[in-house]
Amino acid sequence: MAFFDRWKGTQGLFRSLMISGLLLLALPLQADPAVKRLHDLLQQMQSLEGRFEQLTQDARGQRLQESSGVMRLQKPGRFFWETERPYPQVLVSDGSTLWVYDPDLEQVTVQALDQRVASTPALILSGESTDLTEHFRINQTRSGTDEEFRLVPRGADSLFEVLRLYFVDGRIRALQLEDSLGQSTRVELYIEQYNQPMAAHHFTFEIPAGVDVIQEQ
Repeated sequence: MAFFDRWKGTQGLFRSLMISGLLLLALPLQADPAVKRLHDLLQQMQSLEGRFEQLTQDARGQRLQESSGVMRLQKPGRFFWETERPYPQVLVSDGSTLWVYDPDLEQVTVQALDQRVASTPALILSGESTDLTEHFRINQTRSGTDEEFRLVPRGADSLFEVLRLYFVDGRIRALQLEDSLGQSTRVELYIEQYNQPMAAHHFTFEIPAGVDVIQEQ
């Protein structure tokens, strides 16, 4: 994404990404094998570093938007997500504050990181939450070392219809959201470092001199 505005058209999508993301990473053990397997995969994932590529398509498979960049993630709630193209943008969180920097606009937005703010796929992998089964029906398919988890919201007011998580050899590989109009947003992850220590300074942001700062509650 350039994730935020230019982001207003997709703000609802990213809010739903965060709400679902905050539900994903602290699942209690369940009798359901699919839920237990997803819990185990996410529990063992503590940090990621690498690149991402994102593609949004309409119901006919036409490309609407593409973006790519670099990312770092660390539980709980810490991430650095930099979109390099088509528009530069940097999102950084230390687990409590979210900074959104738009170089083209010379603007930084600062806001609390919680369920009320718009979100990125980063939070799906770095957040913590409660019982996933209260909010989603979960199915799993598997082919060799490839695993897909299909999560369908239980609530009628969800902004997306399906959330998919893809794992290869036990590591997250991609995630995808699908809405009621058939539009899909898929994020491919190319992980270079997995569960390696990361310094705290990677997840703070120094506001550049001369830019506008917008504080949001």
